[in-house]
Amino acid sequence: MTHANYNRRFRSKKQGTVRTPARKLVSFELGNIYYAVPIERVQRIVKDFNPYGFLDSGNSLVRYQEELITLIDLSKIFPSSRSIAEYNYLIICTFNQSYRLGIPVPDMPKILETPEETFCDIPELYRQNQLPDAVEKLIRSPDGSEVFYLNLDLFRSM
Repeated sequence: MTHANYNRRFRSKKQGTVRTPARKLVSFELGNIYYAVPIERVQRIVKDFNPYGFLDSGNSLVRYQEELITLIDLSKIFPSSRSIAEYNYLIICTFNQSYRLGIPVPDMPKILETPEETFCDIPELYRQNQLPDAVEKLIRSPDGSEVFYLNLDLFRSM
């Protein structure tokens, strides 16, 4: 037979809070704007690269390990005073499983760990000002800054 205090003791235990795991992102700054991409999509970060074949869109090419990689110039979204030629690092990401995409950045990217609750939608009135679909969410980072989350699969629309 079970003692009466036994049931009451276990029923009154505080419910443990369920924590959602933090998402790991690679974060970088262009101008005064912060961006982030999922860490699982980043293959490597390369220092010193030579872009060539610049298009009016700002995109260009780079050869890395005998593969041509398209570079995306994010400063075309939010204008920056720098050009791709002045950037020192290249974030090489997977794009549509078989392609690679390069994002040139001036400084070494950082790892950002943030819970899913910090992701929010970008206000529609702001999005109407020709913000590309690839800029999918806004993240309120733990240090108080706002970070644009990039969906790499949507870069085709840029």
